[in-house]
Amino acid sequence: MWKLIRMEWKKNHTKKYMIRQAIVIAVLGLLLFALCYGGITVDPETGLTESAPEIETMAVQIDLFTNLTFLIFTSVMLSSFIISAYKNKTQSLMFSYPIPRKKIILSQMLAVWIFCGAALFIGKLLIYLLLASASGLKADFPLGYDMTSISFYIQVLLKTVLTVTLAFIPLYIGKLMKSSKAAIISSFLLFSVMNGTIGDLTLRGNTFLPVCLFAVSLICGFFTVHNVEKEDVM
Repeated sequence: MWKLIRMEWKKNHTKKYMIRQAIVIAVLGLLLFALCYGGITVDPETGLTESAPEIETMAVQIDLFTNLTFLIFTSVMLSSFIISAYKNKTQSLMFSYPIPRKKIILSQMLAVWIFCGAALFIGKLLIYLLLASASGLKADFPLGYDMTSISFYIQVLLKTVLTVTLAFIPLYIGKLMKSSKAAIISSFLLFSVMNGTIGDLTLRGNTFLPVCLFAVSLICGFFTVHNVEKEDVM
């Protein structure tokens, strides 16, 4: 399996994705640094910080921006690795090898999952570190996290696993509809559902919803692989 995963990284030229992700993380880091220390959210007339009530710490904002970005990024990569491979017939070549189709599809999914999971985890830590290292400056928002706590790293890891696993839902939808665009649009809609607000109720702080969506993601991942031995190539 590991050889297949490495082959997928090489075949799909993951260096270009690595460069893009590094750029995205750098841009997000600068944006969040400006939000925290640049005074761009402060009303010049009142001197008060303007923000949504539920976005009261930088930890929440880091999660919001990075999770959105990497949910979409993971969906794009899954679409490129799998859906586009069906459409341009390279998947037919892969399926001609004496390797079970399920193993090929699973290796493609894991190749993206590992790659994006590692990038998101490292990227989050770098942004957290960037903001924490400038704590001597006047901050418009409290940081809301403690990088000396073990629970902090466990929480970051769990949220990373959740975010990249959620991309299996857009993948399944895109594969059913035979459309990469459908997968990407689905990732936007999925993020909106997770962070939506209904009246006074915000779904962002709801712990039941992420657990349910994680279970749905695993089910979608299973059905993406299920019966692939019998299905026709798109």
